[in-house]
Amino acid sequence: MTRTLDRASRLRVAALALLLVAAHAPLLAACAAQVSLLEQGRALRTGKQPYDEFFEATRALREESLKAEELADAAPVELARALGLDPRSAGKAALEATRARAEELRAAGVQLQVELAPEARIVSARGRRPLDPGDRDAIAAFEASLKSSLAISKQLGELSDRAAALEKKRASLAAEWAEALADDPQRREVKHELEAAERVIAEAAAVADRYAGRASKLALDLVLAIDSGDAPARRGDTSRPPPRQPAAGAKAPPRHGSSAGAAPKPPKPPPSRGDDDFDP
Repeated sequence: MTRTLDRASRLRVAALALLLVAAHAPLLAACAAQVSLLEQGRALRTGKQPYDEFFEATRALREESLKAEELADAAPVELARALGLDPRSAGKAALEATRARAEELRAAGVQLQVELAPEARIVSARGRRPLDPGDRDAIAAFEASLKSSLAISKQLGELSDRAAALEKKRASLAAEWAEALADDPQRREVKHELEAAERVIAEAAAVADRYAGRASKLALDLVLAIDSGDAPARRGDTSRPPPRQPAAGAKAPPRHGSSAGAAPKPPKPPPSRGDDDFDP
């Protein structure tokens, strides 16, 4: 008797569950239909050029924005590897190692200076000892990371600009879709995709701005960690000594045309030792 009652209870529960699923099936189907093609990484094809070009450009923007984090992490990861660190500890650890390495070079009298124009590079001035291969490798790693950070910041900034331009295009198409597609069987799909495009573009722009800022911050942190703040002389520059003042009581040289003869030539400055020349 008890077994029969238990079986009947289970059947009633199962039947109730089936009724609930059947009652909510239209709602579940409607929720699934709300996911746009763009949000799935696809572009709606309408056969009408302005809409097809817009949807494809928005799809491409979304795809690129999904790679923004990986792109922004590339520079610190490569810097960490070059400094012998675990790439998973990239970021703060790599910056700390960069700062410490640059401080070692400064302690040895090697001055580093960052130049950003016409392109990013690091120039170094010889110190009390010449640069060894390890020093040069470290400086090359600093420079590569700086260039990479600036390039990524620019690339993601351009992605944000593209998002702004696409949003203007979306607003224009959304204002005219009802009239332009009055008799088109896909007019509802187009309306739905235009609404979804607003969300997709806004999210892509936010992601691009976030990781462009991260790349810019890394570039700034590298400059602060590396640059010595000094501006040593360039290769080929020669510092001229100040003119020598005549000693007290010494006779002034005779004037031009005087019978006392021409004034003696000033001594030449000593040749530069070249210790402060830059190594590009």
